[in-house]
Amino acid sequence: MKGIIVTLLLFISVLSSSAADDIGSIQKDLDEALRRLSNQRDAIAKEQPEIGQDFHATRADLIEKRRKVRIARMAKSDRDDYLKELEKKKYIYQQDHEYTLGQLRDYGLKFEIFLLPSERDSYRNSLKGIRVQGEVPAAMLQSRLAVLEDGITHLENLMGGYVVAGEAVAPDGELKQGQFAVAGPLAWFVADDDNLAGAVLSERGTGNPKILPGFRGAIKTVVAGGESELSIDVTGGKALALATLENDKLDIFRKGGFWIWPILGIALLSTLCGIVKFVQIIRIFTPQSEWVASILAATRDGDGEKALSIAKRSSHPVSKVIQRCLSYVKAGPDVVEEVLYEQLIGVQNKLQSWLPFIAITAATAPLLGLLGTVSGMIRTFNVITISGTGDAKPLAGGISEALVTTLFGLIVAIPALIIHAMLSRRCQGIFQNTEKLGLTFINGLRNKDQSSQD
Repeated sequence: MKGIIVTLLLFISVLSSSAADDIGSIQKDLDEALRRLSNQRDAIAKEQPEIGQDFHATRADLIEKRRKVRIARMAKSDRDDYLKELEKKKYIYQQDHEYTLGQLRDYGLKFEIFLLPSERDSYRNSLKGIRVQGEVPAAMLQSRLAVLEDGITHLENLMGGYVVAGEAVAPDGELKQGQFAVAGPLAWFVADDDNLAGAVLSERGTGNPKILPGFRGAIKTVVAGGESELSIDVTGGKALALATLENDKLDIFRKGGFWIWPILGIALLSTLCGIVKFVQIIRIFTPQSEWVASILAATRDGDGEKALSIAKRSSHPVSKVIQRCLSYVKAGPDVVEEVLYEQLIGVQNKLQSWLPFIAITAATAPLLGLLGTVSGMIRTFNVITISGTGDAKPLAGGISEALVTTLFGLIVAIPALIIHAMLSRRCQGIFQNTEKLGLTFINGLRNKDQSSQD
């Protein structure tokens, strides 16, 4: 029994050693297979791009050949329709291309206008592309897209703020070198010689900007990279410029042109005439009714000197009229009445003196204003002939002359008309009182004659 067990154990050990040898061989075969599989995969990976390229090229060639076959199978009319459709698409694409080029060109021009003069050198190459004509359409589009890219870069710089060197014009007209601090649509300037600092009144695209002095310390701090508080004009400098114009009181006279001076000249003369006439009128006091009665009483008593003395006491035109009439009392009331009307003509002429010139002023000032309006409009149309209507600033001079002269013509005419009416009414009242008192004196003389006859 023991022999059998030993035999079995020997057999099992032999089988185990044989199995171990087989497993080792299998493992080697498996490793070799995996290595060949990896090499094969690497070879396939290397060959795949070439195969893919060949596939895509073959596919594109096949599509083109199919298209040619389809066109070849078409009738002539179908080919013509297909050709027209292609030409239509080509025209539409050309129109889109030209529109895009135009929009990019307009953007480039506006971008150039809103750059400071010293900044344009930085974008010279891209800005040059907006003026190029006659190149290959693709090249033109690419050059103008460069302007758009520079515009985006410039916008990013504006949002963060930056400092750039440049030149600006001082209020006295001197050109100053200095530094600009730019943030968004706003800019400030400080000169290198430290004699000028202030906000930029920039008319973009019109040359070097002008400077409105102020906030020197704050602007220097900002240019140096520090933090400071600065005033902001949200109108882009227009409010500051408007305030400057409003503070210039003589600007409206300069805008009026030549024709404003004749208007002001006749206004001055009319004012002097009005003052003289007003002083003349306020010195006239209407005498009381007892004044004429006392003259008549002295005349009835035969005391001519007393009557003449009483007549001289009044500061009214009727005083001289009565004095003249007293010289003809002995000739009778009819003669005195003739003398009265003769004297009234002189009184009326004297009262009306100076008034005609005021009336002429009231009538002439609007006409001079209209003449200035016509002159200004002619000047405006001449400017339009040369520069067109795209920019209203060159037209401002002629329009200002047209409106300002009309304004001053009405300013002079309306008060002159009112003053003339008031003074004329007052003079008419004085004349009527003179005539009334004179007739009262004559009627008194007639009553005296009737009483003596009775």
